Amino acid sequence: MRRLGLAGTMLLVFAPCAAWSQVVERPVPFDSAAFVTVLTPSLAQRAVLVTPAWPVTGEFSEARLYSASDGAYVLVVTRPSGVVERYNVSHADREAIRVALSRLPRETLVPRNDARNAFIRNQTSLGLTVYGPAFATALSDNSAGATAGYLVVAGGTFFAASEISRRMFISRAQNDLSTDTGLKGAGFGWGLMYILNADRTGQGGGAFVGGLAGTALGLRFGRNMTEAEAVGAGFGSTVGALIAFGLSEAVEKDRECSFEGQPGGCFVVDDGRTRHRGKVATILAGGLIGYPLGVLYPRNANYNVTPGDIQLLGTTGVIGAAAAGAFLSENSDENATAAVLTAGGILGIIAGDRFLAQRYDHSRTDASRLALGTGAGALMGLGIAVLVNRDDPSPRLIFGLSALGGLTGLIITEKYIEPRVDAGRRGARISFNPAAIGFAAVKARGNHSLITVRF
Repeated sequence: MRRLGLAGTMLLVFAPCAAWSQVVERPVPFDSAAFVTVLTPSLAQRAVLVTPAWPVTGEFSEARLYSASDGAYVLVVTRPSGVVERYNVSHADREAIRVALSRLPRETLVPRNDARNAFIRNQTSLGLTVYGPAFATALSDNSAGATAGYLVVAGGTFFAASEISRRMFISRAQNDLSTDTGLKGAGFGWGLMYILNADRTGQGGGAFVGGLAGTALGLRFGRNMTEAEAVGAGFGSTVGALIAFGLSEAVEKDRECSFEGQPGGCFVVDDGRTRHRGKVATILAGGLIGYPLGVLYPRNANYNVTPGDIQLLGTTGVIGAAAAGAFLSENSDENATAAVLTAGGILGIIAGDRFLAQRYDHSRTDASRLALGTGAGALMGLGIAVLVNRDDPSPRLIFGLSALGGLTGLIITEKYIEPRVDAGRRGARISFNPAAIGFAAVKARGNHSLITVRF
């Protein structure tokens, strides 16, 4: 099965199998104990990695290891000049590299992936903003009892997170995913209780339980994920929920009325609560579906996808939505507005993947700077829109110039940061195995490929 990019993952379009086999590659850690996914020259030097197990000679910026579906390993090395080299690595050589790294002190390896402090900080923030308020709402309608409950949970979250991080190793992927699922789990719990028509305390209790359950699930599933997969899962969930919200707004009908017995007004047949429950259910379903799709994006792409690559897609999605808003007229209703903005956001994400993520590897810092540059450009565009029409600037003018300014800011910032060329970019490589003809002739058992296409 050919590895897919973002557009293919979102559309779930899988290429059919042909008469040959296609080998899928995915990133794997050099040392699973410390989860070292990127090998730097300093680590390679300290581990005394030499040939034949280590095929790299000369200076290099970083090295990443990929496993293929046919059982082979590929070492992708980026040179200081930006040139990317690929080396085949046997199982024995891979084991030799792992053993060499395992001899290094744990403090040399673990800090590269240790997210204990970040986990404590993020969970404490969730305790102050999510767990505490939810528990206070569920505890009592009495202001004194609610305040006491909030203070206990908000402060206790710090000690609970510290104890968890003391008992288990928290990787960056676990921290990213547990923070996202903790926040969205609270929203899911609240939404579920709202759908079940629970009262205010019930909704608060659902949010509190959902937040804690989401954090636990994030720690559990994030254990076997890379950073990009964890960030991709959260991003996919967010995009899925937003798309579901946009579609539900686009197809929503006006409230139903009856004028029977009400000659001077409208008797509301549907007060909106039923529609609201359906909308909440749609958003929750979109968020849940987005998690696995978000994991598939970096896992199946035929190019290297970093956490920063995924984060910048949110920025390009906002630009796309703003650009689409420039095509709205002043007479556009809410349904048309929701449909156009949703479609624009999707196209913006796909464009960001095509022109940025596929060509370069962005760090998280790069993604943050791109977001700031885009925001700065959008503010400048908004200011120009106000200057052009000071009395009443039209929505088209506001959306159009904001999108243009944001795009300009994105391009300029991208030139400033000069991101690295994508480390995993590769085309199809075809190999021919004539021995497969002999194996087929004698009807040997097993999978013997005549032609292998590796992406």
